[in-house]
Amino acid sequence: MRVSKLALVLLALPAVSLAQYGGGGRAQTWDFSVGGIYQDGEKSSGSGGSSLDVSSELGLAFNVGYNLTNKLALSADFDFLRPNYTAIIADENNPNNTQRIDHKLSQFNGRFKGTFNLMDGPFTPFVELGLGWTYIDSNVADGPPVTGCWWDPWWGYICSNYYQTVTGTEFSYGAGLGLRYEFAGGSFIRANYSVYELDISGDAADPQLSSVKLEYGWRF
Repeated sequence: MRVSKLALVLLALPAVSLAQYGGGGRAQTWDFSVGGIYQDGEKSSGSGGSSLDVSSELGLAFNVGYNLTNKLALSADFDFLRPNYTAIIADENNPNNTQRIDHKLSQFNGRFKGTFNLMDGPFTPFVELGLGWTYIDSNVADGPPVTGCWWDPWWGYICSNYYQTVTGTEFSYGAGLGLRYEFAGGSFIRANYSVYELDISGDAADPQLSSVKLEYGWRF
């Protein structure tokens, strides 16, 4: 008897959830979510034997979007990661002369996305397309330090050295698949898998960044 009651409750949950949800009320509302991102490692090669091997890493993810309809939404993604990397830099004139760098880079992804939800209700699969930019800071000094000085009312005249680091901003584009479930009251969870390609100029191969993202958000 208890098993039968439990089965009835489980069967009724989707209908109750849909009733609480209000029959698909995403249209003309905003979404905001925070979560975690797991980015898979990637290795790319350049000319003359140079290469870059970036390790997999966990990071923070933020999203803000607007639901044009129950199925169509536009949003912006912001991701922050600090993966370890190994860079092999080969001398153009002597490929046997290489330099190895093991360090941690700072990565920021800023992307605009279009999302299509396949269903109106609280549970829906979705597909998305996106484009934007990936900013990478190698955290390796690019040349000698720059000295800056200023006057402090407590400590007097102070000088300090600042280092310019090797950085780059690359155009990125890609697509993803995911699932979304919305609770009564408008909060939701969302998970997706996406692949983005970085458009790097020059002889280097364009790396692909694949990631899994899990988010908790609010609709308002």
